[in-house]
Amino acid sequence: MNQRDVRSWWRVAHLTTVHHPFDPRIFHKQLASLRDAGFDAHLVAPHERTERVRGIPIHGLPRPQNRAHRLALQPRVFRTARALDAALYHIHDPELLPLAGLLKTRTGAQIVYDMHENYRSKGAVLGRTLRGLERWAFRWLDHVLIAEASYRSILNGYAVPHTYIANYFRPRGDERSEEAAPIRTSPTRLLYTGTLSARRGLHTMTDLAAMVKRQGRPETINLVGICRYEHQRARAEAQIRNEGLHTVMERVGWDTYVLPSAMPPHRRRADMGLALFEQHPNHAGSIPTKFYEYLHYGLPLICSDIPLWRCFVERHGCGAVVPPGDPAAVLDVLDEWQAHPERYRRCAENARAAASQYRWAEMGERLTKLYRDVLRGSAHRAPPTG
Repeated sequence: MNQRDVRSWWRVAHLTTVHHPFDPRIFHKQLASLRDAGFDAHLVAPHERTERVRGIPIHGLPRPQNRAHRLALQPRVFRTARALDAALYHIHDPELLPLAGLLKTRTGAQIVYDMHENYRSKGAVLGRTLRGLERWAFRWLDHVLIAEASYRSILNGYAVPHTYIANYFRPRGDERSEEAAPIRTSPTRLLYTGTLSARRGLHTMTDLAAMVKRQGRPETINLVGICRYEHQRARAEAQIRNEGLHTVMERVGWDTYVLPSAMPPHRRRADMGLALFEQHPNHAGSIPTKFYEYLHYGLPLICSDIPLWRCFVERHGCGAVVPPGDPAAVLDVLDEWQAHPERYRRCAENARAAASQYRWAEMGERLTKLYRDVLRGSAHRAPPTG
């Protein structure tokens, strides 16, 4: 086998037109693990330039403004992916599945599809269309990854092999070696990290800030993430401006994507993590990734009372649940923790103790083993010897 054959067998490419190029699951977890395992791992994604970042080549695409623009990009995605001549293509968006089918037909490459989004929130027509695309592709995909155990039900009746790759937390270098911060006896600093939206509790958190302000309480709320919905940002901005909430609420990102590398300082300063999501079918079967991030920093959770989330919090004794859309219930939890600091301390200690169960290392090993198994079973190229 010549040098090109060996290199090509290890070449894999992740394709997305929806996700940010530095999406934590795609870039900082999956591609980083594949790079570390010796794969020639590439990313084709919207990015301002083609460059190599941390040893991973990113093949930049124009940033689409809407779904129509994304669909118009598909011929370019196909040409870029085809030129890479990868042995395996890893697809992150259902709208790219027809393109992936064409890649499979033209190249014989293995196709892995990653289900890490639930499409119920997209509306009845679009949601069913995307789910229909997935079910059509299940007949010919080589493997499916699921980010939530609840997604297994979507695969019922299809023979496609699948593997559970949970979206656990991967500490960066400085996060792996740092010592745990001392637990404060008077917790007042509340943190939310991740995408902001009404369904993810944006307006509940601004109402919470308003109550804190009116009652002259000591708490502060730090929102770190992007809100992609301009009308929702405008509503929140109006409330913040009219009620003077800037004294109790800090916003980082807001209309700009916040890189994962910018998150650690905010987590280190916080006393607890928020996830005050609305009741919605999308949330019923999924554990938010932020739960694992909060646990790593010893942050007790205050989250909406969604059955799966309640089980998680009660199993680990790492926080409290409140009715969705009820900021007064959050203040009740804070009052209890401030009146009984030993209860807060116990939740923080339990969070730290539980964190080790949700680290990415195990999932990264599972992913790289899966890639090797899929490629060794492939008729596209034989694996290198020796």
